[in-house]
Amino acid sequence: MPSLSKPVAALLAAGLVHEGLLDPDADVLRWVPELDGVRVLRRPDGPLDDTEPLAVPMTTRHLLTTTSGLGIRTTPTPLSRAMADAGVHPGLVGPRLSREELLARLAGLPLAFQPGAAWAYHTSTDVLGTVLERASGVELPELVAARVTGPLGTPSVSFDAPPPDRLAPAFWVDDEDAWYPVDPRDPDPSVLPTLASGLWGRADETLAVFDELARPRTPPPSAIEQIRVPALTDAQRTSAPDFLPPGYSYGWQVSVALEDDPRGPRRGAVGWMGGTGTWALVDPAADRSAVLLTNRGLDGPHGAPAVDAFLADVREAEPER
Repeated sequence: MPSLSKPVAALLAAGLVHEGLLDPDADVLRWVPELDGVRVLRRPDGPLDDTEPLAVPMTTRHLLTTTSGLGIRTTPTPLSRAMADAGVHPGLVGPRLSREELLARLAGLPLAFQPGAAWAYHTSTDVLGTVLERASGVELPELVAARVTGPLGTPSVSFDAPPPDRLAPAFWVDDEDAWYPVDPRDPDPSVLPTLASGLWGRADETLAVFDELARPRTPPPSAIEQIRVPALTDAQRTSAPDFLPPGYSYGWQVSVALEDDPRGPRRGAVGWMGGTGTWALVDPAADRSAVLLTNRGLDGPHGAPAVDAFLADVREAEPER
């Protein structure tokens, strides 16, 4: 699933907020004191030693909307290279670090921008996992099972890789149409559980999880609605055009269509994609969810040949009148 794991973090957060266990506007340091003293680059593409103090607290809402200052854009920078050197750069599998080591290495690097000033990809969700664990008192694998996949009867949506005979390896395709593995390493149960990219899942059971964003069974609809609300300012949206093209915003760990997209999603539809060639869309107006799982890695939002047909099919669903 890679990044299709991210909306599961939103489902968990919505439940914890509904129960009063998590305040989205509380300082993240309440749950992640390891980040105390982190500094901020004066320019996102600037040198690592040109920093300033944190001007505003980083909150859980910043993590949910990935506006925390953690993460990457598509253009390489000194910070993204330092993240790669430290083993904390986004990838299709989780960092091969303990959670304590991950947090220590992130704390040793500056943020790309002040919390709330812009949008960056992926790493906020790594840290959000720590917040979810510490707010609930339950580790992520058990938390996902207890609050999402157990109640929904979707056990394949898990941090545990399927057996080899049920595993579909993912590939990139180069300019000469040659296929090569996305990640040649075998599944490793010691990899840090992270909802930034960590879940596996069958198509039917992945679909059942995304159905929660349209017709929730747990948590209640009032809790789910906040996931689907466009949360970004214009400045935040335009700071990451490669991830959020015109006409799109971001809610809690999902993109949100602000207007009808001729290629497929209608206004109000939410979803996200995964780098191995996966896509999920939920159209609440049509009361419809759709999931595409391929094994051809995305070269961008339109990289897999099946994407256009998938989006056209989603578009054909008639909204409720």
